[in-house]
Amino acid sequence: MGRFVSKHHRWVALVWLVIIVAAGYLNVAFAGKTSDSFSVPGTNSQAAYDLLNQKFPSQNAATANLVFWVPDGQTLTSPQNAAAVTSIVNAVKGVQGVAASGVLSTPFVSPDGQIAYTSIPFTETMAQLMKQFPPNGEKVATSYPNPYNSLQTAINGVNAGDVQTKIGGGIADTWNQPVSWWGSHADEVGLGLGAILLLVAFGSIFGMAIPISTALFGAVTAGGLVLLLADFVTVAAAAPKVTLMIAIGVGLDYSLLIVTRYRQYLKDGHHVNDAVGMAMATAGKASMFAGVTVAIALLGLLLVPIPLVRTLGVAAAIGVGVMIVAALTLLPALFGLAGHKIDSFRFPFAFRDTTADPESSFWGRFATHMSKRPWTMLIAGTIVLLICAIPFLSIDFGMPDDSSMPTSLSQQQAFVLMNEGFGPGTNAPLVVVASVPGATAATLPATLEPLTTALAVGKPPGTVAGIQYAVGPIPNAAGDAAIYQVIPVSGPNSNETKALVASLRKEIASITAGTNISAYVGGSTATLIDLTALVVKYLPYVVGAVVIGAFLLLVLVFRSILVPLKAALMNLISIAAAYGIVVAVFQWGWAKDLVGLHTTIPIVSFVPLIMFVILFGLSMDYEVFLMSRIREEWDTYHEPRKSVVLGVANTARVITTAALIMIAVFFSFVTIKNPTVQVLGFGMAVAVLLDSTIVRMVLVPAIMELFGKAAWWFPKWLEWLPKLNIEGSPELLKSEQANEAAMASSTSSPTEN
Repeated sequence: MGRFVSKHHRWVALVWLVIIVAAGYLNVAFAGKTSDSFSVPGTNSQAAYDLLNQKFPSQNAATANLVFWVPDGQTLTSPQNAAAVTSIVNAVKGVQGVAASGVLSTPFVSPDGQIAYTSIPFTETMAQLMKQFPPNGEKVATSYPNPYNSLQTAINGVNAGDVQTKIGGGIADTWNQPVSWWGSHADEVGLGLGAILLLVAFGSIFGMAIPISTALFGAVTAGGLVLLLADFVTVAAAAPKVTLMIAIGVGLDYSLLIVTRYRQYLKDGHHVNDAVGMAMATAGKASMFAGVTVAIALLGLLLVPIPLVRTLGVAAAIGVGVMIVAALTLLPALFGLAGHKIDSFRFPFAFRDTTADPESSFWGRFATHMSKRPWTMLIAGTIVLLICAIPFLSIDFGMPDDSSMPTSLSQQQAFVLMNEGFGPGTNAPLVVVASVPGATAATLPATLEPLTTALAVGKPPGTVAGIQYAVGPIPNAAGDAAIYQVIPVSGPNSNETKALVASLRKEIASITAGTNISAYVGGSTATLIDLTALVVKYLPYVVGAVVIGAFLLLVLVFRSILVPLKAALMNLISIAAAYGIVVAVFQWGWAKDLVGLHTTIPIVSFVPLIMFVILFGLSMDYEVFLMSRIREEWDTYHEPRKSVVLGVANTARVITTAALIMIAVFFSFVTIKNPTVQVLGFGMAVAVLLDSTIVRMVLVPAIMELFGKAAWWFPKWLEWLPKLNIEGSPELLKSEQANEAAMASSTSSPTEN
């Protein structure tokens, strides 16, 4: 396949040009299709949402909060300030799309009179508004048409004196996003860092440009496909960035492996087409296997019955899949175009190849040192990883709220003011939705009296533990359903709020048992609590499926039991260590300034799940590449230490270069002010660092030394299993060339060599 593509490189390159033009169109035409709204099927909060949508369709309209504040020594109830607040509210009522009749003319005022707020409902849902005004993450919200800009323009048009107004809520969260050059160009930064590392590794402009072009074309194509997917199903706003991050990382990784092998065959004197074919039959085949392994691991997220998580897994798998295709088609086409010029335009400060014996090289001596002290290295490396993993034991799952956003943003300031003026529970409202078939507006209050009492409606704070106050029942037009608004004492990520939701659901189930009343606890806070619980429930299933699947694949590849077992255990420990460092930085706040945080945040519940499938797949890349070379040396010498030393010596440079590229790409995405993307980027950069250093270069040589010949023991009763030859064999090329020669001699027509 590699030789065919190389021979017909112009046609293949032309096909990829058409693909990239189509992908560019998709990226433009379907921009803004992603959404942060999601469902959690089968949960109490989803039932509340569905009932709310059925009985109170107007409640699903988009909303914004206006939070008013005056400096110390003033109150919002003074005549001058009260008049300013009224003017602002009236101005906002006139904004196109605002449901003026639903705006309270008198805002809620804090006990000290310094802070007040009111809710601004719109006539359309958030999805409808986003379709009309697609969010643009590269522009400041006030620089292009959108609902947030309209509200801010109306507010700015009022001479409010000392009264300051901050916009919060869903409208601000959707359109008023942080904008920075670094955050908007994280993918370009990642590619740039990768280009520098490739330039140093290969020492030539073409050697650097070919992998970069492959990764860029593949990433743009993957991004277009993900946005196209978002036109049919709800795709998380973080999905395109996560896809881009994974696609660029694995694209550069696989390209590095294949280009290294291609250059080696050219150096050995092979013709271009032959060198391409041999590189694809060896490194290309290994890269394809590694990519399929990563994609399968990502698709393990389909086991979790949460559409948001599933689409993240599918989107990332699309990125890996596109990169596999690019590595197998576009890359050999570029080889055919470049030919021997891949080593032209040499870079003067590049890393130079050495002709020294591998065992006497730096990595050979390093591996020998590790192998001579196996117990010391094993214990020391394991202790380091376990110490890093300790913070993981105290992980706090949740969703970062607006307080974690940059302090310059309106919604962050509004969130903090609401906390100060009305308590943290104001930012964690709950909604209880009750349906009573056959009820009327006259009979509904009496029927729901037990529920009203249980929620302590109209009672002083603390009447029911955890409830600050509750309002309701608010009936619908038909009189057969009602909603209650419940304000907790604690904030959205508090354990007390989680306990309150659980106790309310238990109490409601007891009250409605044996009746025709259906009642559920919902709202964004309850939804996030249910999301976390569901992710934690399914995390062991995903981990188990991915680990078992990878173990079985490695058994088929290496015909060994101990090697796959070692790989699974080491990967689990290294990922746990990465989790621990993520918790220490984001949740504990150690070195939080390093990632641009001004406050600690909980760990997004599905991030460890996504991190696991991605990292386990990526770590298998390095495992396959290193262990396949060790196995090759074992088959040649049948000496445990020599095979490990030669395996490490011949692969360490490529592995470390690939790891550095991965780390650079992943860490560049920390600049994006999206907590999900930040945690993923940082966590994966740390995990790749640990895996490529402590695991591959310290623990693996030590463990293989301790295993000795037993490492390659394989029970005879399993000999019937097929063997996966992922490295291929250049010998296959000789057979192909012989067949071509025979065909050429049997015909009088000229045949291309």
